[in-house]
Amino acid sequence: MPSVSPIIIESLRRRVDRVARLMAIGMGRAIPLGDTVPDAGGSAFGSEVLAACRDGLRTLLALWAEERPPSTTELRQLARMGGRLASTGMPLDSILRAYRVAALVIWQHVVEMVRVHPEVAPQSVLTAVGPLFDYLDAISVAVSTSYLETRERIRREQDRHHDRIFAEILAGGGGPELTAQALAAGIVLDFPYRVLAIEASGPDAEAAIATAWRTQRVHLVLEQGSVLALAPAATKPETLVRLLGSAGPEPTTRGGPATWRIAIGGVASSLDTVAPAARGARDALTVGRILWPAERVHRASELHLYRVWLQDLPGLREFVEATIGTLLERQRARRLPLRETLEALLTHEGPSAAARALGIHRHTLLYRMERIERLVGTWERADHRLRLTLALQGARLLEALSEAAPAAEPAAVLPARPLVPVR
Repeated sequence: MPSVSPIIIESLRRRVDRVARLMAIGMGRAIPLGDTVPDAGGSAFGSEVLAACRDGLRTLLALWAEERPPSTTELRQLARMGGRLASTGMPLDSILRAYRVAALVIWQHVVEMVRVHPEVAPQSVLTAVGPLFDYLDAISVAVSTSYLETRERIRREQDRHHDRIFAEILAGGGGPELTAQALAAGIVLDFPYRVLAIEASGPDAEAAIATAWRTQRVHLVLEQGSVLALAPAATKPETLVRLLGSAGPEPTTRGGPATWRIAIGGVASSLDTVAPAARGARDALTVGRILWPAERVHRASELHLYRVWLQDLPGLREFVEATIGTLLERQRARRLPLRETLEALLTHEGPSAAARALGIHRHTLLYRMERIERLVGTWERADHRLRLTLALQGARLLEALSEAAPAAEPAAVLPARPLVPVR
């Protein structure tokens, strides 16, 4: 490091307090510190800024006197204010601008020292300027690092609070205490909310949904394989669907046109009604994915019967066994497509249409019809057709849940970015 005139160093050392105060005033004007800095006896934060300016100036004078660059320990000490300001939410560029203003105050005093001390050569200004700006650059890097580390630590802490609070809410928690905790964590809950479940996985999907709904003041919670959303009840579900369709996540289903899947649940009027509404939306998403895989929008209110099945799987299994159990057993034993044939008969108008859908001759269909009728009875009456249709759907539901048994367990809230609204 080039030698700086001892006269400049000593003159600044005698004026440390005055120059540090001017630095703090300049920083206060560059960033929104209010009136916390200039006057002695101000706030604790103002005193902290003033002390940081004093320490920074003294360190610079020591570096000039010893003709060396700042050490890692010194930079870490000087960068603490960057982390402190990060906790206030102040932008990083404003903080760096304030440090440049503080450096300019020092530079102006160096020029003044040369002017009032004729014995100091004018080129001493140039000798001091290089180390000064090197010092500023080093501090800027250290401050930026401290700032970003602090912001990341704050974000992780906020995420932990959000995860814990929403886990309690989705588990059925409520009451004034939980409401106060949510408010303290920055979660503003303005009921009523409509609860929705979206089939998506990973933080990228959640980010895409948050982007699509950035103007809707929606709270998002990332779960295993899905995203739960609390949308203001005044927002029409059709609006959310349209926005999601224009900026949706990557495809999560195969074999159908859906690039995502959404279940529109009920309205939660208070904190303790979020959990049942969320359960209904989740169940509607599960049922819709299994029984209507090509559709992307499912309404919990239209799937009430199927959602009840999920709460009583033993009862559903008993109903399926009593209604079409013999047919399913015969199909497994003989490897005959009796189930598919019955589904075609129940969903098409007449045997000819069913035969065409199955791609078989009409006589083959009539032969199968006789065998099916002996196993499950007639389906001529409307109530019989409905019972058989429900049993076939119930069988598909049971099989899909059995194949995905581990995933069928209640999903835990993942430690992710669970909160929107995006401002």
